[in-house]
Amino acid sequence: MERLTLDRFSSPWLRNQHLARYRWAAAFAPGLRVLDAACGTGYGSRILSEAGARRVTSMDVSGDASGLDFVRADATRLPAKKGAFDLYVSFETIEHVEDDVALLREALRVLEPRGTFVCSTPNRDFLSPGLTLRDRPRNPYHVREYSIAEFEALLRRVFPRVGLFGQTWFSERHQKLLARAGQRSNLLSVRLHQLSNLAHLPWESEKRHMPAPLVREGFPEVVIGVCEV
Repeated sequence: MERLTLDRFSSPWLRNQHLARYRWAAAFAPGLRVLDAACGTGYGSRILSEAGARRVTSMDVSGDASGLDFVRADATRLPAKKGAFDLYVSFETIEHVEDDVALLREALRVLEPRGTFVCSTPNRDFLSPGLTLRDRPRNPYHVREYSIAEFEALLRRVFPRVGLFGQTWFSERHQKLLARAGQRSNLLSVRLHQLSNLAHLPWESEKRHMPAPLVREGFPEVVIGVCEV
């Protein structure tokens, strides 16, 4: 199971990236009924609750997960009534499921008519340069990985209004370097990107990973969709 656990060691940039993502999403939460799907150890559910959510329900397919008002559930078949939530948050989930469209349709079903779905996925151009949507990723927990355009197209199949944000930005020069390396070896491109993260270590902080609209210059390691019903 691929999961961030705050009381165990993880790379500083990965830890900060996950925390920054939830803190950013928490701005949507005050006063709302929130679903945190694929909640893992529940640290994100707590962030959403502390931001002033009216209620947070945590769901995860794993029985080892935990959270607030925890329910064990598959994100493609949620045990919730239509319109049960105002805000649905699910980070780094959609690349793990076989039926990505089913996950999105369930999100649409359980959201109330003015609800918001916030989800994220790694940008394949950074994680697996040289591979396509049809290729099995190197990460054994991922079913597929998306480019930015593929991710947007997928979200628009289900949601009428989609806004895109990026997280953990790198330069165009770095992205082109990874693309060239990926043509020779996916593993080489992955190692080069890891070296870049290590080079940023002296300046590592949550602030470095705060999401920003895709209109800014550069290329994001993670893409976030904000979808409105």
